[in-house]
Amino acid sequence: MEKHQFKIPSKYKFKTIEKQIIEKWKNEKTYAYDASIDKPNYSIDTPPPFTSGDLHMGHILNHTWIDIVARYKRMKGFNVYFPQGFDCHGLPTELKVEKEFKISKDKSDEFLKKCVEWTNQAIARMKSQFEAIGYSTDWDYTYRTMDKDYLKMVQESLLDFFENGWLFRKEHPIHWCVNCQTALAKQEVGYVDEVGKLWYIRLPLVDGDHLTIATTRPELMSSCVAVMVHPDDKRYYHLSGKKVRLPIFEREVPIFLDPEVDMEFGTGVVYVCTYGDETDLMWQQLYGLPVIISISADGKMTKEAGKYEGHSILEARKQIVEDLKELGLVEKIEEHEHRVIVHTERSSCLTPIEYLPVKQWFISVREFIEDIREAAQTMTWYPSNMIRRLHDWLDSLNWDWVISRQRVFGTPIPFWICKDCDEVLPAPRESLPLDPRSVPAPSSCPKCNGKKLDPVRDVCDCWIDSSITPLVISRWKRDERFFEKTYPSTLRPQGYEIIRTWAFYTIFRCLKLTGKPCFENLMINGMVAGPDGRKMSKSFGNIVAPDEPLSQYGADSLRQWAAQGTLGDDYPFNDKALQYSMRFNTKLWNACRFASRHLEDFYPTKQINDGITLPPVDAWILNKTNEMIKSIEEAYEKYEFHDALMTFRQFFWHDFCDDYLEAVKFRLYGDVDSSIRESAKLVLYNVILNSLKIFSPIAPFITERIFLSLFAEKEGISSINKCEWPKPIDVKASEVGQLAIEIISEFRNEKSKQKIALNAEVSRVAVQAPKEFVQKITSVQDDIKETLKIQNIEFVDALDEKSFQFTFEMKDHDLKFGWNLGKE
Repeated sequence: MEKHQFKIPSKYKFKTIEKQIIEKWKNEKTYAYDASIDKPNYSIDTPPPFTSGDLHMGHILNHTWIDIVARYKRMKGFNVYFPQGFDCHGLPTELKVEKEFKISKDKSDEFLKKCVEWTNQAIARMKSQFEAIGYSTDWDYTYRTMDKDYLKMVQESLLDFFENGWLFRKEHPIHWCVNCQTALAKQEVGYVDEVGKLWYIRLPLVDGDHLTIATTRPELMSSCVAVMVHPDDKRYYHLSGKKVRLPIFEREVPIFLDPEVDMEFGTGVVYVCTYGDETDLMWQQLYGLPVIISISADGKMTKEAGKYEGHSILEARKQIVEDLKELGLVEKIEEHEHRVIVHTERSSCLTPIEYLPVKQWFISVREFIEDIREAAQTMTWYPSNMIRRLHDWLDSLNWDWVISRQRVFGTPIPFWICKDCDEVLPAPRESLPLDPRSVPAPSSCPKCNGKKLDPVRDVCDCWIDSSITPLVISRWKRDERFFEKTYPSTLRPQGYEIIRTWAFYTIFRCLKLTGKPCFENLMINGMVAGPDGRKMSKSFGNIVAPDEPLSQYGADSLRQWAAQGTLGDDYPFNDKALQYSMRFNTKLWNACRFASRHLEDFYPTKQINDGITLPPVDAWILNKTNEMIKSIEEAYEKYEFHDALMTFRQFFWHDFCDDYLEAVKFRLYGDVDSSIRESAKLVLYNVILNSLKIFSPIAPFITERIFLSLFAEKEGISSINKCEWPKPIDVKASEVGQLAIEIISEFRNEKSKQKIALNAEVSRVAVQAPKEFVQKITSVQDDIKETLKIQNIEFVDALDEKSFQFTFEMKDHDLKFGWNLGKE
């Protein structure tokens, strides 16, 4: 093993040191995973970020937490399996290739080649950013959802679902984005509040009267198939069984009484269009109404819209209102606040959703809701209330999962369709992975012997890919022993905003494929907000790219910012948190540099646990260290990194630096007995070593650098990453040591208040103290005198109460102060 004993420079130059440490970890394969090691396994199903080319602050928060867990669990004796993947497929990549590289999807081979090329470049960039924050994954286990092995496993899983009857094809009204021109799952849409218009339109009755409807979508009149009123609405009871004649389109539609009508909305009369919303879909199916589709997949009006054919939705809306006005049928127009369902999966889209009946591929979900719920309840959720989000989603689920997307760069759906009998022909398993769009079809249909077989041209929803990550990383159906060792995943870390997608889909899919729950624990983080507390957005101008704080403050400071987030809560980016982290790093560096002068030639020949007698102040700091180890271990076990960091900072800055170091400097520098000097060195050695170990999961760079300087050679360990989690030191709490530290601390505080230099000498101190404490103070008198520069201490008029009174004399000062013993 090479020697690492090199001095600690005067300044912590994080840019240089981080670069050196990253290269050291790479060269030494510090984080290599070996499944054959005889240790308990701890597997992490890490979130695969979409390959945008850059990590954002949400990634930094999430993946720093994951890395803290991995580093801590290694120190606790686990064989940590920590692979990192990349989610490659998706519409943003297609749009980038189309717009930036000017390649059409029609040139499929060239288009796909460029998608892969660009994605590989994005992965390389993101990988370097992961490394820059000290991410301790084993890159040899990296997966990419576009790789052949990954595609094969996804397609195998689809065949399993198909053979079990859980994957099917049918025509059904689905969420459709006319901007992206693709089907969407319910999880990819959401509601936004908008101020629109509510048009009040008179519709003639066939018998010569009229009624007035209120609608936000007059352009759908051509798709109107019925009119609804509430059966308890006395205004319209007489309309039951009558018909309305639609203006412009000259069709007659029936009027029904239905309890789902909101009597308080508009006039209490609504028209049913196929399809304006999910209520229209329900009514169409309930009453067996005809289906008239007026909007095409590209957002243009169809021939069913008559003279408005070819118009965009907004153009048709404007024109039909003008035409209705000319007919005198628009009674009034009001501003109207309402919720609009839009494509929320892509924040750059947010296009209102249409409901179009299209033949798509579905996976049955609704019949397995209770199975999913039961599996989720076997897992431990951190924080525990986050499972409620999954339960709420399951309670609201009323659609099966539409998995097909009208895109190019995605996992191909491995089937052909017989044009003669509509039979579905699955691809042979031995030929997977394949793209039915680019390979020869089977020779004939086994059902009708037809020769016209069309490949499925759709690709899978990206959640189909990412919902089997626990299976991919555990080599499902590839390596049984590896699978048994690594499945289920010990930990699934993720954001709360994708509980209804990634967590839900993964729990469901893995349960159906393996019969077992896929996780033991879930660690849920919130979202990162901008410095102003609002969601990071280009429109708000509050986006912070990770490279900025990394360059200014370094990885350890950025990781400390991330560690201060709390489970399940949104967390704003805060520059002040980074500034304080930098100051703390400097404090740690300087304290260890100070200690290095005294530890450079110090080799511990004794263990504190050997029963050696310790000075009271030494026993006090070791007891504090024990308390710190226990408290932080408990916090790490519950993924409460905020508590761990705050506890460590309080201990190291205040207990160790402010109190202990100040109290032992005289023993390190002064003319004292060698035994108490060696005791101070032994304690310094142990406290700093244990502090570095405990802090290393959060701040791996600075702790590694100091460890290499002070401890690597002496401990015979090449990296702090190879160290075990520290065990408490067998030492009794020292009440006398606590008393000495309290006196020193109060005395120094009083000096500071009086603007007296802390190293200014005091000629005499008169102490009034309770009788039972006089003897205790006497036993640590040297520590107090030497630390506080006191020439003489006298005890006068011992008090009966638990309070101290000090009078001290020094040049130009004659002061008196006191406090109650043991006060907080």
